[in-house]
Amino acid sequence: MQKLKSKISTIALVIIFVLSMTASTNFISSTFAHSPPWQIPTYAYVNVAPNPAGLGQTVNIGMWINNPPPDASRTYGDRWQNFKIIVTTPNGTTETLGPFTSDDTGGTHTDYTPIQLGTYSFFFSFPGQVLAGNNLDPTSAGPSAYANINDTYLPSNATTTLTVQQQPVPSIPQNPLPTTYWTRPIESVNDLWYTISGNWLGLSPSTFATTGQYNATGNYNPYSTAPTTAHLLWTKPAAPGGLIGGEFLGTDTSNFNGPQQYQPKFAPVIMDGILYYEQYPNSQSTPTSWIAINLHTGQTLWTMNATTDLLCGQTLDYVTPNQYGALTYLWGISPTAAHGAVGSVVHPNTPPNTGTTYTLYDAITGDYVLTIVNGTGMTITEDQGGNLVGYYVNSSTANVYHAPTLNMWNSTQCIDKLNPKTPGYSYAGQSEWYWEPIQGDIIPFSDGIQMTAPLTTNISGMALPGTLGVSSTCIENGVVLMSAAGSGGTGSFQTGFQIEAGYDANTGNQLWITNRTETPNTRLFTIPATAGVFGEINYNTAVVNGYSMTTGLPVWGPITLPNPDAYDNLGGYQGVSANGISYVWGFGGTIYAINMTTGTLVWNTTTTQISGPSGSDTPYGAWPIWTFTVGSIAGGELFVPEGHQYSPPMFRGANQLAINLTNGQGVWSMLGFDVTSGPAIAEGIMTAFNSYDNQIYGYGIGPTQTTVTAPSVGVTTATPITISGTITDISAGSKQEAVAANYPNGLPCVSDASMSQWMESVYMQQSIPANSTGVPITISVVDSNNNYRIIGNTTSNLYGTYGLTWTPDIPGKYTVIASFAGTQSYYPSSAATTFVASAPAATPTAAPTAAASVADNYFVPAIAGLFVLIIIVLALIIFMMVRKHP
Repeated sequence: MQKLKSKISTIALVIIFVLSMTASTNFISSTFAHSPPWQIPTYAYVNVAPNPAGLGQTVNIGMWINNPPPDASRTYGDRWQNFKIIVTTPNGTTETLGPFTSDDTGGTHTDYTPIQLGTYSFFFSFPGQVLAGNNLDPTSAGPSAYANINDTYLPSNATTTLTVQQQPVPSIPQNPLPTTYWTRPIESVNDLWYTISGNWLGLSPSTFATTGQYNATGNYNPYSTAPTTAHLLWTKPAAPGGLIGGEFLGTDTSNFNGPQQYQPKFAPVIMDGILYYEQYPNSQSTPTSWIAINLHTGQTLWTMNATTDLLCGQTLDYVTPNQYGALTYLWGISPTAAHGAVGSVVHPNTPPNTGTTYTLYDAITGDYVLTIVNGTGMTITEDQGGNLVGYYVNSSTANVYHAPTLNMWNSTQCIDKLNPKTPGYSYAGQSEWYWEPIQGDIIPFSDGIQMTAPLTTNISGMALPGTLGVSSTCIENGVVLMSAAGSGGTGSFQTGFQIEAGYDANTGNQLWITNRTETPNTRLFTIPATAGVFGEINYNTAVVNGYSMTTGLPVWGPITLPNPDAYDNLGGYQGVSANGISYVWGFGGTIYAINMTTGTLVWNTTTTQISGPSGSDTPYGAWPIWTFTVGSIAGGELFVPEGHQYSPPMFRGANQLAINLTNGQGVWSMLGFDVTSGPAIAEGIMTAFNSYDNQIYGYGIGPTQTTVTAPSVGVTTATPITISGTITDISAGSKQEAVAANYPNGLPCVSDASMSQWMESVYMQQSIPANSTGVPITISVVDSNNNYRIIGNTTSNLYGTYGLTWTPDIPGKYTVIASFAGTQSYYPSSAATTFVASAPAATPTAAPTAAASVADNYFVPAIAGLFVLIIIVLALIIFMMVRKHP
């Protein structure tokens, strides 16, 4: 990214000039031809940035002259030659950079790292040049179209300085890697995220498929994290699967077509957060459709009817003066021998198509773009720009070499190449200024051939018994590994020798060739190359040797793998390599890690050690691993599924295994059975096929939802309250029919340790594990004094609920925050609520009793008695008066 920005910044200063002056120059040149040739002055410019710069901080030097080469047009025409930069350091020493050749804008750039404090001087010189008219645009009228041919562009020079200080000039701070849920698109300013966002282009076929592997050397994605638990984001049916039921009973043969070893149901491509695969719901020779789904949710984005097989994806990073940036495409191939197709495909208005046809589609919509015809099968890789590069052997000797040839084909050259207009060839001539393939174009495959080189036909004067062929697992370190006569007799059993050769991947030059003596009538597996070394394992002897990709010479070995299982000999070995280590597994469940630089065995283990005894569930006495392309590496883990090729029976108890690359110990396992393709891992999400139910499983870290409640009335600082809430898994799968029906209040989150069995119960109809545990929740408050503090921790239960009892300690308003920090299975989430705590109400108290006085004790009672006596006397007087009346 930085280099691209540097280049763009260099040419940005002249691009307006190029666009305006090229047209006017061509007009003047073609209108005013002249003789004798002119002497045309030039003006040189040089710039260094950043300026000032820090000690040891790399700077970019841009250099150009005012005139772009008048006959330059895209990749055609002259370029200015012999640009030089003389650097004078602060202590007076000089060094010369270059010579450099300009691009079609008349400029170029280079990098420089200062190692002294002080002022540097940069002297840029252009020595002058006669415009020769080399490599003219074939669609032009030739030299007569360029009046400046044979003119001399005079020398010029320019100088600038650079101040170097102790401290580097800071760059804009980088946004760190995400710790919360994220999806595509990724903001372009998040440069560091490239380490976790690698695609899975399917540049090599999984066994019996046409795509599915990461690239030609195997299934290692170095630009992605990987699931460290069995948490599922979603599941999606690929075909009828599981138990048939009813009259078919419950036997070993009463399942829908499961392992599908010769008719794979899932061979994925992943680009820009979208998972692509072709659908074969039943047994048939062609797919019914191509499907695009959201990698994070499993949601179907589009379905396209297809009669061709999905070949691979392409992310083309196309960089020109007028355009830069990537575009995504899907490639189809037909006919394909993988699914029994016979014959060739004929396109209308095209000369007879006698070979393989490649079809280009837009990856966002699935719309058809164009077709490439009369091709051949290839081993496909990609270069740094995302151009598809294919290697193939043409065994015909009807060529200038009178020998078979190694050929390199480039997809972008094929589509971009300008040719004289011929019937059936419709390209509009827009190539190389910007990328705009013509809708419906039909292009001959031969336009993309970038390199052709002869192959040897003999060794030490003896004719080879066959033509050298490309070893698809070993295009590495700039070398194409080739072999011939590796087998004979029956099947893949070799007859005692193996012809091998290394060819330069860019030039096609032979680097080495050798005849290796082998144990007769045995089979060999070539270990994918890493760190410039490839290996070979003998099925029958379990002996391994390592050889140099660049010289073919032995690097280490022979070593014998310890404790091979007897079934390793029957089913053989398979492997995937990463960062100098090859991880190899045998059919009998043995797994080895081999240092390919030294031949040292780093560790070895077995599926029995990881999964436990197989008991009577398999006929092998172990959990087998079938030796197709079923293993994948990403994020420090090796993923391999237990299973075997032949069905019935599809035995019970097989697991998808995740194994630590460092020590060979199991990280997690999950009920699963597959024998056709390794899991595809991109953006931290792993997709894998499960033959037990014929569904695609998406594993990864899922989003969560936290809720929290607290009492809203009657809260005081004297009363304990209970703060409660829920923590649920809101991954897309939680809304699938069965899951939502079984967990109408939300799918509870559980601990990482409980994850495998919990996911099996949620998505695979297995029993709910009673010993599952929840996840930790932290409860915090912001009190009325605006102080934030943690008041406690709790753990959710299997219903996804939690609670914490606490007594508010000061009156006033509280904000309560429930936080889930996340685990290896879930992203974090939080929620908040509020309540008010009051001071407790005051309790009423009785008035105090005063001591009685003398008056209270004597006078008051006396007065009261006197009143009573008076009342009695009056009553008697009234009574007597009444009696005296007659």
